[in-house]
Amino acid sequence: MNSRERKRTKLALFGGTFDPVHNGHLALALAAYRQLEADEILFMPTKLRYYKTTKITTSAYDRYAMLTLATQPYDFMRVSDLELCSDPEENYTVNTLRRLKEEMPDTELYFLIGGDSLEHLGTWRDPEGLFSLATFAAAIREDVDRTKAEELIRNYQSEYPGASLKLLSMEAMDVSSTVIRERAAKGDSLDGLVPENVEAYIRKQHLYQNA
Repeated sequence: MNSRERKRTKLALFGGTFDPVHNGHLALALAAYRQLEADEILFMPTKLRYYKTTKITTSAYDRYAMLTLATQPYDFMRVSDLELCSDPEENYTVNTLRRLKEEMPDTELYFLIGGDSLEHLGTWRDPEGLFSLATFAAAIREDVDRTKAEELIRNYQSEYPGASLKLLSMEAMDVSSTVIRERAAKGDSLDGLVPENVEAYIRKQHLYQNA
């Protein structure tokens, strides 16, 4: 097989605050790995929280550490500190994608988002640039009607010719970082919500005590 015929590496980026990472995040990553036939899932914790009213309550170090623990069982998952080490004023997804594209020009980039983020994509910094750099894959729960999501995709592809967007199917999971923080503050069990080693880290570091 010559270089032109060689299969391109598929890298799926998963950005977010992960405050904390939970089993829903891992389920989305697994769905992307299987349905996109990705070679690698790269978790990328951010410094800032977008489109949310609550503040990040834990340090970048702790969030990175919890992600590292959560992804240990999966050899196709890893964690990047790229955005944590970037200038907050330049910490936009489009800049991250440009940097990765420069470093890995032959890699096919995907960007994972939750279904609720799909309608906000047009308000992100430089949407035309975003769609030129990566395929966006939105996770839709199996119990949710896809009609609205499919309409949003058609609208984006009409407004931004060449834009590539896909829908991922994942099982419904009743889990959120907000609930986990609240339960951790009360000392309640986090069993079934986060990996065991992440719960142990939260207890040991006394995280979310003032959530």
